[in-house]
Amino acid sequence: MLKKNDFLNILEWSCCLYVSGIMILFGAGKYSQFNHSVNEKFKGMKIMWEFYSYSKPFVVTLGIFEILGALLLLIPKTRIIGCLFLTSLLINVILQDYFYEVPAIFGALTLQLIVFFILWLNRTPLINGIRAFTTVSKRINSGNQIKQIIYIILGALLIFVIMFYLIAFLLNAFIL
Repeated sequence: MLKKNDFLNILEWSCCLYVSGIMILFGAGKYSQFNHSVNEKFKGMKIMWEFYSYSKPFVVTLGIFEILGALLLLIPKTRIIGCLFLTSLLINVILQDYFYEVPAIFGALTLQLIVFFILWLNRTPLINGIRAFTTVSKRINSGNQIKQIIYIILGALLIFVIMFYLIAFLLNAFIL
């Protein structure tokens, strides 16, 4: 007789292997996925297919990210990161499938629901991680708070100005 923890462990690993396998197949298939035309009755899908067909490097990059997320999901120490990584990819796919009326939306929804289930099984470390990232640093001295806030704002403005001019320079140097 299986104990509850053993059952949940087997279930979690099964879900991880399923999602990882599908995402690796999707990621590896990206290289040749957009090389054929789509039936005319799926107009939104045809538009999306043309968009993705335009840039092979973009599609291959998406495929690499899908494989990376799947691999992160398979490693227990990076499982939560893998789930969050795959969630960002799958939500994008779900939204595109919905708005472009792609019939494959149910596959992406199913994968996302399984990823949410894996996150639920790992809810304690997930919540602890969120708490660790959202704790306020005690390093700000209350006597110097105004001065530090001003420095932070000035630093952010300086970074914005530098990035603005760097981007403008790169655009003029390489595109125009």
